[in-house]
Amino acid sequence: MDGTKTCPYCGRLASADAQFCQGCGRSISSPPQYAEQPAQQYNQPPQQGGWQQPPPSYGAPGQPYGQSYGGAKGQIAGAIQNRNVTDEVMSGIWILWPIFATVVGVILTVVLAIFIGLVGLVIGAVITLVLYCVLNYKLLKRMDEHRKREMALRMAIISYLKDKGAETQRAQLIVNEVSSLESINQEAMYKEKERTPVLWTIISLFPLLNLIVMYFLAEFPFDHDKRWHAFTQYTQAACQKLGINVMTPSWSTIKERPNILLLILTLLISPVAFIWYYFIIKDLNDHFQAQWQFEDQLMAQLR
Repeated sequence: MDGTKTCPYCGRLASADAQFCQGCGRSISSPPQYAEQPAQQYNQPPQQGGWQQPPPSYGAPGQPYGQSYGGAKGQIAGAIQNRNVTDEVMSGIWILWPIFATVVGVILTVVLAIFIGLVGLVIGAVITLVLYCVLNYKLLKRMDEHRKREMALRMAIISYLKDKGAETQRAQLIVNEVSSLESINQEAMYKEKERTPVLWTIISLFPLLNLIVMYFLAEFPFDHDKRWHAFTQYTQAACQKLGINVMTPSWSTIKERPNILLLILTLLISPVAFIWYYFIIKDLNDHFQAQWQFEDQLMAQLR
């Protein structure tokens, strides 16, 4: 089709001048130079035939920490550097946004109704809904952007470990760890599907559907953090076998929330939504900050 091209990794269509795929986050500015292996189960060795080549980089690595890297190191550095753009730590004060949006929207609706009658009433009501959904859009956008960044980082870490294993002739020592890392990565890519922020924000304009959007936002951090925690544990184990000292906590960052109960309570008692929004904001904030600590340790050990 003229003006478009297909991502060689996930098959999604993109514009002809696109640099990255909006579906999987990988670079599509040039054809891939390797073939990916299929997903493998945890703790099973990869297929025979040697390690696959590292995937294309996600964004330009630049010179984070005052140093420039190439290959898998550059991909790791680039993904970590991108956290300044993707991982927005939001203040808890954002839970008051629905009140602010409602107050401003009602005032605006009254003013418009006075001057232009029924049309102004309708316009004011629409503006109120749009203002109300700004918070959902911010939450959905930061979740989706972080998902893409972390996906690129996971793939870069896997490539780095394979390269380092081959370089130090210790590849066989980390076969199980790398296989588990690849399985976790494949599971995350399958379960953490793209949720277009604009589309899901439009869905949240409808009160009952907004509860579904809130439920999805609340469920994402716990499952996502649990997978990332498992990924860092296997990364730490592989690094130790390669003589690289990278430490990660032995516990997960985020507690599981009773989101079904919160959904029901919000449906029955509207103010509970403020508590729910607080958890949604806080949980992903906590995940970001814990992940950054691991990333900083990893960057310090790259060599």
